[in-house]
Amino acid sequence: MKKINKPLFYTFILLFLISVHKDLTVGTPLNNDTDGQNEQNLKMSAEQETITIIKVQVQQGDTVLSIVEAINQQRNHVNQLDISQVLSDFRTLNPGVEPLNIETGNYYYFPAY
Repeated sequence: MKKINKPLFYTFILLFLISVHKDLTVGTPLNNDTDGQNEQNLKMSAEQETITIIKVQVQQGDTVLSIVEAINQQRNHVNQLDISQVLSDFRTLNPGVEPLNIETGNYYYFPAY
């Protein structure tokens, strides 16, 4: 029985090393969509829901939530807003920007549900 276990063990080790080598050299391709997308009509799919994205310049006293509420009040969707989803969508649309650190005068993308 020991004679069978030793070659089987080495076979598994060899297959594991081959698998690791292939994964590190070939890897998984990243999805890099760089289609020319219109900033005003950019669409994002979030859990089978289409979200329209609007580029807005932040004014003095604006917050992410106040801007999203204003955008969605025009669309009569204010009662359906989930704050955590709004903040998550803002972070997704504006990589590297924290919702609490938006700056007056800068343009950011905001979700319109």
